[in-house]
Amino acid sequence: MQFPYAHASHADWSQALARCLAALAAQSKRPGCVREPNLGFAYLTEPLQPHAQAIVARLKAHTGIEHWIGASGVGICATGTEYPEGPALAVMLGRFEPGSFSVFSGAQRPPALGVRTASGAAAAYTALVHADPYTPELAGLIVDMAGKVETNYLFGGLACGAGACTLIADRPLEGGLSGVVFAGDVGLVSRVSQGCYPFAAERLVTRSQDNVIFELDGEQAFDVLLRDANIPERVRRGGPDELRAALNPIARRGLFVGITPSESGAYRERTPVSDYVVRHVVAVDPGDGSVSIAAPIEDGARVAFCARDATAARKDLVRICTQIREHLDERGGAGGVPLEAKGAVYVSCNGRGRHLFGKPGEELKIIRQRLGDVPLVGFYANGEIGGQNLYGFTGVLTVFY
Repeated sequence: MQFPYAHASHADWSQALARCLAALAAQSKRPGCVREPNLGFAYLTEPLQPHAQAIVARLKAHTGIEHWIGASGVGICATGTEYPEGPALAVMLGRFEPGSFSVFSGAQRPPALGVRTASGAAAAYTALVHADPYTPELAGLIVDMAGKVETNYLFGGLACGAGACTLIADRPLEGGLSGVVFAGDVGLVSRVSQGCYPFAAERLVTRSQDNVIFELDGEQAFDVLLRDANIPERVRRGGPDELRAALNPIARRGLFVGITPSESGAYRERTPVSDYVVRHVVAVDPGDGSVSIAAPIEDGARVAFCARDATAARKDLVRICTQIREHLDERGGAGGVPLEAKGAVYVSCNGRGRHLFGKPGEELKIIRQRLGDVPLVGFYANGEIGGQNLYGFTGVLTVFY
């Protein structure tokens, strides 16, 4: 039984909403749709933000669903479809066992660790989190929120907005974190697609300060970068113009480091779902041999220089879809029948989409090809949340089953 979902774009917000409501009503009559949904997901683009309160009120009135979560994005997405700009809305109606989910926000606390549901499951197991990117100390708040669920695993993203961001947690909100906490008996699987490929094996950070890497494996970091990027020896020994010409093609694709932290490091995750984070290389200094990145770094971390392009992004998105498909297959019931995917939420970076894949909707088509016509809604974010990490340029795909 799948979740009904709908999406629409129209210059008049009420028309976009009306089209969604009509599609939901039609789907809900089909034999394969869940009955009596009790949690709504709603994602809207920036032009619809001024109407968020009216949209949520009408959704509640027409569906009878009290609990809603969602966010605003530069763009939104649905099964096989991307709305990169303009007024658009995507809605999905989920059905979960009563007591197996709890909407939270600054005004609504999630269940405490150790609390059990009527079925005996952990009431706070994992959570879908939407965040306002303008919130102070946001990274720390995400880590704190991860500590409030048993798995330490969150999934979601940072809202985008015209001036301010809109979060939905039973009503439109601004600021902080909000979303929904799921109990341990809710079937879901979540994966992060980084879309990168490493130039070479990981290197140990042997000298660093703040966000600057001076030495890797005891060598100057800049020299290691040139070697790992296969810059010829004659160019490495040449003048600055030759070096710049050799590095420019890499920089245009995007030069990054994938960071696997030390056991005591600030990035260390408490779950193995995503084993590294990717951050931009923001500067290099051939004079002192340093490489500066867009994050603090510490001695003992392991890093790999990497680049991101459409080919790598496609391969990595296929990889996580395959992992999710295998997860459903492995947990099939009697006779080896795979579990059914009931619905999905996809949070992608606003720097991906057509900017990375070349044309609108391409990454949604990849997901559809690999997972089938799974009901899916989501948005293009200012940053993505996976585990207790805040990512950039990633896609976070979560499937309910």
